[in-house]
Amino acid sequence: MSKFLGPIHIWLFNKIKTHESLEKNILHSLEKQYGNEIPQTHEYFTNKYDDFIENKPLEELIDTNNIHGWLQNKINIAEGRFADFVTTVLDKFPEESLNIIENEFKKQGTNCGEDAKEKYPVSTAPELFKALNNYILDGMPCDNANNIVLQENDELQWKVINCLHKKYWEAVNGNLDVLYGLRKLWTKNFIENANDSYTYKFNLSNDILEHKIIKNRRNNNV
Repeated sequence: MSKFLGPIHIWLFNKIKTHESLEKNILHSLEKQYGNEIPQTHEYFTNKYDDFIENKPLEELIDTNNIHGWLQNKINIAEGRFADFVTTVLDKFPEESLNIIENEFKKQGTNCGEDAKEKYPVSTAPELFKALNNYILDGMPCDNANNIVLQENDELQWKVINCLHKKYWEAVNGNLDVLYGLRKLWTKNFIENANDSYTYKFNLSNDILEHKIIKNRRNNNV
């Protein structure tokens, strides 16, 4: 590994790759349903933004003279391409395509939750939140997107006042309800498969995204 790279860079790179893996899975599932029109459509967006990151170690890809800029650019590409592609597909195939996309979000959230259960401590709400952030893409670490407002063993709440994903969807006239619905599905399946004693709740109020990881009542003897 390059002496310029640290664990945080590998951590963020892996989250970008996970985001791209979800896009690949969606692409393949849509292609099975709709045929060659899907990869042809996606090719337009890889040309517009850029293609998926090559399957190589980070140290072989990154610009070590501009580590922060390189990673931020890869986030911009991944998020912009995804928002544009999904919005276009939903415009062409409104109903069934959304079901396919939702299923892929559920699958990856479930798989990542099961992976986290094997790799990380997930017995408390704060531990689940920390594990969640090893997988889900929420900008750069310096963005500090998530503002924790309550932290207890059995419950953790956080708010997002400035959604980092919103700009990518607004730039392509995407439906923000779809964006938040998909991320809710992913996160709920992650939490409940990492530890089925907990659940995840989401609420959007006055442009503030409110998130909660909470222990199930039956486990609290309520």
